[in-house]
Parts: sequence; structure tokens; C-alpha cells
Amino acid sequence: MKSTFRFQAYTTRQDTAAEPEYSAVCVSTDQDNVEEAAACLAASGPMASALSVDDWMRNHMRDTDHRHFRRSFDDFAELLPTHELVGTEQVKA
Repeated sequence: MKSTFRFQAYTTRQDTAAEPEYSAVCVSTDQDNVEEAAACLAASGPMASALSVDDWMRNHMRDTDHRHFRRSFDDFAELLPTHELVGTEQVKA
């Protein structure tokens, strides 16, 4: 059996058909009992903007005095053959 593979260059770009999502999780621990402390793990859930997540973190800090968070940004990507991007900005990974 013989196979022929042809290389085609692809470019990765953000998929504009789907909105990115932002979120945060509180990773603060109870400072009074560090040895047995567990992270809070309160979560903002997916939000449409980074500013919304910042507001959520400030409100959580106001209510709990927790100041440590893990922030996330999730987007969707698509792969397009590079020759289809003629005249547009190309980003190569």
C-alpha cells in the first residue's frame, strides 16, 4: 500500500463566531489555620468580559477578605489553510 501526504500550511486564529469567556476562582485559604486550610474555590462562572470578572473578585474580596484568585480566559480557535488568508494578517505558531 502506498500513501502520498501533501503538506499544507495552516494558520491558527481566534474564531470570531464564538465569544471568549472570562472567569475566576478564589484560591485563598483561611489564614488562621494554615495547616488545615483548604482553598475557598468560590467561582465566578463564565462571564463575557474581564471587567465583569474583576467586579466579581472585588465583591468576593469585600465579603470574605479573600485576595487570591486564579483568572482564566477561554476562546475558540479555528485552523485555516494559509493560502485562504491572502491579504489578511497571518500569525504562525
